[in-house]
Amino acid sequence: MRQVLSNHPIDHRFFFGNNGIRQGNPGMSDRQSNITGNRMLVIGASSGIGKALAIAANARGARVALAARRIELLSTLAEQLDGSAHELDVSDPQAIESVVADVAARFGGLDAIVFTSAAVPFALIEDTDVTTWLHTYAVNAVGASHVLRAALPHMADNAVALVASSHDVGRPRAGVAAYHASKAALDEILRSWRAEHPELPVIRVSIGPTEGTEILRGADRDLLADLYRVWAQEGQIPAEMSAVEDVVNALLTFIAVARANPTVVSDIVHLAPRTGSKQV
Repeated sequence: MRQVLSNHPIDHRFFFGNNGIRQGNPGMSDRQSNITGNRMLVIGASSGIGKALAIAANARGARVALAARRIELLSTLAEQLDGSAHELDVSDPQAIESVVADVAARFGGLDAIVFTSAAVPFALIEDTDVTTWLHTYAVNAVGASHVLRAALPHMADNAVALVASSHDVGRPRAGVAAYHASKAALDEILRSWRAEHPELPVIRVSIGPTEGTEILRGADRDLLADLYRVWAQEGQIPAEMSAVEDVVNALLTFIAVARANPTVVSDIVHLAPRTGSKQV
């Protein structure tokens, strides 16, 4: 059963919680960064990048609707953000259609959709069964495309779609075959969206290693230990990771820039950790 909760405002002086509170800047008036009043649906908002993005968007003045499978986590967050929480499994096309229609009706349209949901099964390729392959593609590739399909009639003029992808597409790590293959498929799907709907800015962002995500949630620890050794041998362990609050503020600025500059779009963006950087 899908649940919807509309709740109460958060104190906009702060936009980031458990991993270290950083003061926000609700007065961002520069049109290249301003998202005040934007009606935004964030899919995958129960944890990690999606959750942090919803919090930062609210702090920057956007109106947010949150969607994910774990409705109990969304409920608490929605109370803080004066938003709505929608239970959603993005492998279910009918659920996608229902949630998108509901959010669009509540907002009167959509200015931005952010898709951060991901299925990341850790398994050697010979141990990855057909069910796992199909589910991973259903979430990471087909699900993302169906969100755009369902949202298209509700997108306002100059609306933006931002879809999170993987920094490792084209250079896969051992043990994550289904994830990487599905993200490569997603890239091709988004190219088709751009070709057939050039009026809709579709931003594909490949995100590198980032702190504060739950990408390893539920993974077998013994397998991860073996994979970590392989990744280290292949030079695939980063010296540093990006801070999640920096990642999400960059994502929100991409949306703002696309809306402020309607004749151009950064259709493919790569975010990678900056080694040796100092947090301000």
